[in-house]
Amino acid sequence: MRNPTILLRAIGLILLFQTLEVSAQYKIREGDEAGELKSHTIIVPYAFSTETLGFGVGLGGSYGPKGQSYYYGTVYGTDNGSAFAMLGGNNLRLPGSDRLHIRPTLMLGHYTHMRIFVGNNNPDDPTERAGSNASSPDNYLEENARDVILDLEFRYTLPWGHYRDTAVHTYITQNGILKESPSGAESMNPLKSGQSTLLFRPYYRRQFTEVEGKETLYFHFGYKHDNRDFIPNPHRGYLIKTGISHDPDWLAETHKWTTLDGEISGYIPLWDADWSRQQTLALSAWAAYSPTHDSSSTAADNGAAPYFTGPTLGGFWRLRGYPSYRFHDKAAIYYAAEYRVMPEWQPFGKIGLLDPLKIRWWQIVGLVEAGRVAPSWDVSTLHSDMKYDVGIGLRGMFHASVGRIDFVVSDEGFAFSAMLGQTF
Repeated sequence: MRNPTILLRAIGLILLFQTLEVSAQYKIREGDEAGELKSHTIIVPYAFSTETLGFGVGLGGSYGPKGQSYYYGTVYGTDNGSAFAMLGGNNLRLPGSDRLHIRPTLMLGHYTHMRIFVGNNNPDDPTERAGSNASSPDNYLEENARDVILDLEFRYTLPWGHYRDTAVHTYITQNGILKESPSGAESMNPLKSGQSTLLFRPYYRRQFTEVEGKETLYFHFGYKHDNRDFIPNPHRGYLIKTGISHDPDWLAETHKWTTLDGEISGYIPLWDADWSRQQTLALSAWAAYSPTHDSSSTAADNGAAPYFTGPTLGGFWRLRGYPSYRFHDKAAIYYAAEYRVMPEWQPFGKIGLLDPLKIRWWQIVGLVEAGRVAPSWDVSTLHSDMKYDVGIGLRGMFHASVGRIDFVVSDEGFAFSAMLGQTF
């Protein structure tokens, strides 16, 4: 195995709340408890070690004062001088509208050994472009970098389907498993089933390195139809997302670029067994394309999206066995399958020390992923010489949220990460 590294991004749930995506407003009422499961104040100390960050310690937490609105953040420092801080909010309701919510996030980072797969850093092949599908895993820059991110996501829930009469759906669960009141999967007609959402997302990021800086201010416009039965842990139904992102080149160090992307995920309930409470086959496909990207040009203003957005693969969500933003180009395609099994044996309710965590269930997951990037949208090319990884995961429901730990192996190493929320 070439370049085996452990990307230990989360001991004690490092960056626990950074990439949480809640696609619908909902509440959960557990059948054996009075009232709804509400967000609790959570403070989580953690330690971690990675090849580029060294050994670090940090603190993460969230605070939910009422309903489904809550605030979250984390801060850490490492022994090689790197540091990170993040503060955000989720499902914050704007005055005057029950259906318009905002998710703001601010992130500040300083990394003494940030790895960036850009340019050409392979002396054995001066024509190779870092981040391309055939590029060497050693073709990267390792820089002292500072990173600033401001992300604002506005969501407007349309008065259709299960959200026709209300902007907040209430689930009825038993031991964390949906028993009554699904939020979708009852019809394929979006006017009758699920939640439909309009998305508007201004996103600013500036990355400073000793070699060059990257800056973008782009706007994402999207539509999402979430027809899953139970958003935290879907057992049946599907999710469709599509959107366009555009940087109009309004700032001094930006350039114009546009990307299109779309995703579809489906959930198939599998057979019942004496040894399992629930078995689900989860499938997902995603594609992205940048019509402005001149892949024959290496100029900074060639119409390509920055390496950390658009048609890019690698990291926490797509091709998890590879480093973050390992691959990027004009076009990308990605497939994933997860076999999620919830064993009948659930011992956590009998362990007194774990009572504050309110662990409703745990789940074993087998996963496989495939994907590739390419310099043009060619179906044959995108499905040849693809990158693959396989792994195993553990998931659990804590209070009203799902946490996950994934261990994934690829031909370039293996990665271990812990996050909040199912991958799709």
